[in-house]
Amino acid sequence: MGAGTEATVWDTVERYFDLLQAHADAEVMLREILTPDFRTGFSDGYVWEGPGGLRDFLAARSVFFDERHTLRQMSAPERGGDGRWTCRTRLSFFLRRLDPGEAVSREFTGLAWHTWVLDEGPPWRVAAQLVDGFAGMNDNARALFSRPDEGLET
Repeated sequence: MGAGTEATVWDTVERYFDLLQAHADAEVMLREILTPDFRTGFSDGYVWEGPGGLRDFLAARSVFFDERHTLRQMSAPERGGDGRWTCRTRLSFFLRRLDPGEAVSREFTGLAWHTWVLDEGPPWRVAAQLVDGFAGMNDNARALFSRPDEGLET
């Protein structure tokens, strides 16, 4: 694996978050960055799979009107026997939502570790994004991610 592959994987992960933060719909995400068998969720918990799961995942997180995911670290990507690449990332996240009837928005912050599975391109695509763990979360984020076996507590 060369530096070019590592840079391409980093760029692919950032393109995924750019679309997610822009609230792109499932069709755009599938066309631009995801594989048809895409899955996301929690490594030891709930996982959304395929186009239907992607729509449900995007609907569950549509309550956030402002969000940022900033990559802090990435392990060296490794090619598996199936030809797909995997890596792990550490990132900081910031989410904001306004609950009905509330005058002030709520913020959700912390660090998250993910395992990524990618298909080599062009263009490179994300086949899986799974949350491995969290740290440094504020109370709102702890409540949001309190039941990884059930998904998001929105």
